[in-house]
Amino acid sequence: MPENLFTVSGPGWKIQQGQAIWTPRHGAPQLGGDLVVASDDTGRALVQFEKMPLSLVSAQVTPEHWTIRFPQGGGFWKGRQPAPTRTIWLYLPAALAGKALPRPLKFEKQPNGNWRLENPKTGEILEGFLSP
Repeated sequence: MPENLFTVSGPGWKIQQGQAIWTPRHGAPQLGGDLVVASDDTGRALVQFEKMPLSLVSAQVTPEHWTIRFPQGGGFWKGRQPAPTRTIWLYLPAALAGKALPRPLKFEKQPNGNWRLENPKTGEILEGFLSP
């Protein structure tokens, strides 16, 4: 199993939980599940998406590096920043923090607290809500 970039523990972490619906690409079926986003003041963030009992996506980002795992498909990728835009999971923490996103990514927050992150080029969409 590849190493994690960091462990989410200790003071200074903000952890939010909620639900999300993920459309991986144009024409693909939607997947619903539980979402956890953890971030700290140093720019580290963890995103986990699962449909119990299966882990579907696990992503970590730091100011210098990123990793993403798709445990059910056996995929694991890592690299240096900037992360590729072909998977929006790596940009969810930045989008939620109100940071500018690279093209073609689009993020909108709705008045009810729901949000939508989209890559119109690939058709990947992530819609959800998180606890405050």
